[in-house]
Amino acid sequence: MPATDSLQPPLTPEERAVIKTYGSWTNFMQSYGLKPWDDDDVQEGMAILRGLVQA
Repeated sequence: MPATDSLQPPLTPEERAVIKTYGSWTNFMQSYGLKPWDDDDVQEGMAILRGLVQA
């Protein structure tokens, strides 16, 4: 597990289910070209994640 997985923000069970399909928080972030250690990128990643949960 990459060290950046420990940077995962608190997630709902639905959000965790989506993240699990990517393998990890780090994989999810990197799949969208985002850096899991950058606060602005984390906010963008959470917006994407919320959209995926709603879809």
